[in-house]
Amino acid sequence: MQCATPAVGSAGIPITLSRRVVLGGLGALGTVIGPTTLFAREPLNRRGTPQLSIGPFYPLDRPAEEDADLTRIAGRRGRAQGTIMELSGRVLTESGQPIPRALIDMWQNNSLGRYHHPSDETGRPYDPNFQGAAIIRTDAQGRYWFRTVVPTPYERRQRHIHFDVRGRRRRLITQMFFPGEPNEQDTLYPALQSEVLQAAVTARANGERNGARLYNWDIFLGGE
Repeated sequence: MQCATPAVGSAGIPITLSRRVVLGGLGALGTVIGPTTLFAREPLNRRGTPQLSIGPFYPLDRPAEEDADLTRIAGRRGRAQGTIMELSGRVLTESGQPIPRALIDMWQNNSLGRYHHPSDETGRPYDPNFQGAAIIRTDAQGRYWFRTVVPTPYERRQRHIHFDVRGRRRRLITQMFFPGEPNEQDTLYPALQSEVLQAAVTARANGERNGARLYNWDIFLGGE
């Protein structure tokens, strides 16, 4: 399984995406061929969702529970602090075909701005009722669903959720951003040098249900 994203990357360092990265990577990351603005008019599903840094807080110690609901932990009465959100979408090929049983690994900070990671030295509070990470598989139609909390901006990062998605042949490491946020102030978002690519990593708001904010985001695996 090939991935164009470097195995380790700092979320605080802006990156310049090459044509090789935008196409989903047909091998290890190589020389920058050209800026992504060359592909601004090309439909998203002919390129794949852009690769972005894995960041410094990939969970080293996986939580004991990794189901799709990050807001509650089995055996505890409490619920995670913060604004509840539900995220749904599909994992698709470049041609828009669903990818069943795709593996989705996601992680984020809690509503107080802290990751479940020993390198997070922000001093922000730990939420014992927040799961922090999850691993699920898409269904037969390539659909996925998560219930979590809205993450918090920190330092020069805007709200985002990390994703590591694996299909049959390709792996995508990326980050999802939120609509209506000052994402242009983020350290990574501006490196996506076209509105099309920026839109590709930005979820769509779908209102609210039972007090939870609803978002939708489809993921395209380039080269799958």
